[in-house]
Amino acid sequence: MRAERQDSGDWYYIIQNKQGIAVSSTSISKGAKHTLGSARVSQMARQLYLNKPSLLVDLVSCTLNREDALKIMEANHPPEKI
Repeated sequence: MRAERQDSGDWYYIIQNKQGIAVSSTSISKGAKHTLGSARVSQMARQLYLNKPSLLVDLVSCTLNREDALKIMEANHPPEKI
């Protein structure tokens, strides 16, 4: 997805479009490595302005490409928020 990662207490990812405008963001803990539960996957999908958790799974597994994901994110996010 080519997200910009900012290191803080957790890893914070910012997704930008081709114009460099931030369209969504999410974070993930630097803590123990484990499989994310369905609640966290749902939360991350909402943070990224994806319509449903399965789209996040598709994005991570590379069956949803960057351009299509950006279209969904840009269509769903409020223009004044990121």
